[in-house]
Amino acid sequence: MARPYSRSEFNRALIANALVSPFNVLLLAAILVAGLLLNTFLLVLPVAIVVYGIAAARTYFDEDEANSVLERERGRRRRALEQGRLDPRTLAEPIGRLVETARQREGRIRDAIERAELPYTEVSDEVDRFIRAMEGTAARAQLLYEALSESPPIGVEQRLGQVRGDRGKEELTRALETQLTVLRRMEAQLERFFTEMERILVELDTVRGNLVSVSASTESANQQRLASEVRELREELSAVAEGMSEAYEQPGKAAG
Repeated sequence: MARPYSRSEFNRALIANALVSPFNVLLLAAILVAGLLLNTFLLVLPVAIVVYGIAAARTYFDEDEANSVLERERGRRRRALEQGRLDPRTLAEPIGRLVETARQREGRIRDAIERAELPYTEVSDEVDRFIRAMEGTAARAQLLYEALSESPPIGVEQRLGQVRGDRGKEELTRALETQLTVLRRMEAQLERFFTEMERILVELDTVRGNLVSVSASTESANQQRLASEVRELREELSAVAEGMSEAYEQPGKAAG
């Protein structure tokens, strides 16, 4: 699970950046090499350490360097989060758009936690679980979307109207009726997915607003409450996913 970028982690990154800064390292090396060449290594060693320390401190407190380190670390964390993630480009446009929107909400929540330096690891973990659950639900929605695209209910309904009442096509009529019932169920579940996802994304944005409003407080009760809100959204999303699975499994049962 990705943790929010804490103040202590940022401080360690700043220290590491200051110590390995190319300019600072080269400055230290240049003084030491000069000492070796002049046979005064032991004399210049303390000087080299002091100069290196001053240069490192200057780098540590430099605002531009701090911003650069922060952006680099955030970029590294974003790349780590994206590993194993569902590629929205593999989804139908309306489903992929919802996935992208959810990730934007995720980014805003993590940014709120990092900027306010909140130790809300529980909230961060729940957001990560929510996004992964959402991606799994989107993948199931994609199956429904593809099935409905291949066999549009309107086309089955039209064919059913053509054969209904024909005594020689009674078995075909029953098969089409079963297929239409299943497709309508799938259609309803897919519509529910879009409606619930839109509502849940609004709720997720509200979580971010609540994070900003309590940014001055680090009480554990606030963290638990916000984490609980995200957890409830994830559970609601799971219910939608289960409904889609049931709807999608019906064609196989009917065919058997």
